Amino acid sequence: MRTIRQNKYFGIILFVVALIVTASCVEEFETDSIKYEKLMVVDANISDQVKAHSVRLFYTVPIDSEVSQGETAITGASVWVEDDQANRIDFTETSPGTYYSPSDFAGTPGRSYALFITTNDGKNYQSSFQELVSSPEITNIYNRYHVELGDGEATSNPGVQFFIDVENANQGSQFYRYEWVDTHQIIVPYPKEVEAVHNGQRYTVVPFDGDVEECYRETRFNELVLATSTNNDNGQLTEVPIKFSSAQDFDVTTKYAIQVTQRSISPEAYSYYRKIELFNESNGSLFDKQQGIIVGNITSLNDPEEEVLGFFEVSGASSKRVYLDLTDLDPAVSEYIFRVCQEYGALSFDGSIEDFYAALDVQEELRGTEVSRRSQFLIYRVGYTGEYMFSHRLCIDCTRRGSLGKPDYWELD
Repeated sequence: MRTIRQNKYFGIILFVVALIVTASCVEEFETDSIKYEKLMVVDANISDQVKAHSVRLFYTVPIDSEVSQGETAITGASVWVEDDQANRIDFTETSPGTYYSPSDFAGTPGRSYALFITTNDGKNYQSSFQELVSSPEITNIYNRYHVELGDGEATSNPGVQFFIDVENANQGSQFYRYEWVDTHQIIVPYPKEVEAVHNGQRYTVVPFDGDVEECYRETRFNELVLATSTNNDNGQLTEVPIKFSSAQDFDVTTKYAIQVTQRSISPEAYSYYRKIELFNESNGSLFDKQQGIIVGNITSLNDPEEEVLGFFEVSGASSKRVYLDLTDLDPAVSEYIFRVCQEYGALSFDGSIEDFYAALDVQEELRGTEVSRRSQFLIYRVGYTGEYMFSHRLCIDCTRRGSLGKPDYWELD
């Protein structure tokens, strides 16, 4: 088994720069010494999952350019996908440079698909046909304590590394790419029912009508994770590293979920991503030997010499999501989770709110530090007594670390 982890977008950044370094002196760097070539970049994939699949089209920009991503978008194009039986699926532009298929579209295993693009100035592009191969199911998702090392012991980052196992990996293409989405549920122990409002002179406690007790924080993959079972006689993938989460990510988490999507990709797609990995490894600086532009499977029908960046990926996909309480994490990581609401629980204060935030009960030489610390605290009302107390804002208002609204999938899988 071979696994690869690379930042997906680092490769794209290198692409869009499209550099050829011609300067021979490394003492001074001039951006005028960089040759820029405007190229089309295609970010596209379809799978056998029923959903709206996307195609993004944009142009490369010079390294010293300040244009926004919207200004590089390729708009007004006709974009469609055809299978090997000439069935056509049209994509609709929903935002500049982003095109979506109908939401009920799904590729069919065993069929081959190609991407077609006609720009608004009449240029035509086509990908090679790629066969859609079903993906086997992910067998297990599990975690272990792990420490990521930075530039030394002082920057080590303890946390949990998530892995997957796949028992029947040889039933797919044997080449895989992985995506993940994780979700932190945040339920605060001291829900905000009141708030202290400052009118310029004094604080007044007023009712708070919102509901900020339960929130969710969702993050998505931003890296390239690959694996292959071609050298594995038993047809299994084991201990594929998917995602590392720092212990500090769980400071106010009540429950955690992670979904992993496994994409069964073609050997050509795998080779393309491997080239990105090698390109990244050998281009640590602008003055390293350049490997050239990595061209994907999309060509210009008008000009065979035109280089097009990106790859049209066709994949079978399978997904698995697990829900974890904090006790389900590797026990070794628990000692590194700073539990904010245990550390800064209910804090009573006999004086006024003004005195609390001014830390007048603290020695003057320590007051500055304490004022800074207390600025992170909010007032709340104890339900059974009606008494006012203070706690860290992360333990009172869930929107400080998440967003309101439960995801549709939460606990429904």
